[in-house]
Amino acid sequence: MLKLAGALMIILSAGGIGISCSVDVKRYCMELRLLKQMLYMLRGEIKYTKTPLQEAFTAISLRMPEPFCSFLRQTAEEMENLDGRTFGELFKGQIRKGLGSTRLKMEDLEQLGALGESLGYLDLEMQISSIELYLEQLEVRIRDAQESLAGKQKLYQSLGVAGGIFLVILLL
Repeated sequence: MLKLAGALMIILSAGGIGISCSVDVKRYCMELRLLKQMLYMLRGEIKYTKTPLQEAFTAISLRMPEPFCSFLRQTAEEMENLDGRTFGELFKGQIRKGLGSTRLKMEDLEQLGALGESLGYLDLEMQISSIELYLEQLEVRIRDAQESLAGKQKLYQSLGVAGGIFLVILLL
């Protein structure tokens, strides 16, 4: 009876790990969509209201959930004292600090940092063009992530349960 309870616990915990991994995949897709939403807002602030970056970041931070809210607010605060740094350097540093805990991949964060390089010093039209180019690239990543979401979720859940069963067999 005790072995059966232990085996059940192992299978359930391994299944829980699989479910946790599938939730991470879903959260990654959600964070990509939030990033897209943030950049659409930034493009609108720059294009239509011609708001300076610092004010735009502050305004957008009020409409975004965490961790994007804190990232934007801290970036706006840091813009007050650049201390000889370029905006691109400041932006990349804030990405590491503010968005490092997200499910976004390193590739996503590096491309966002590259966008920051062009936001700080280009004229209005070039900044808008840079944001639109990034949005197109982001749309492709979102589409790819969405297409593989259901398959990956099923895979992780199945692997979790199968791994638990395998471990039980191995231990018995």
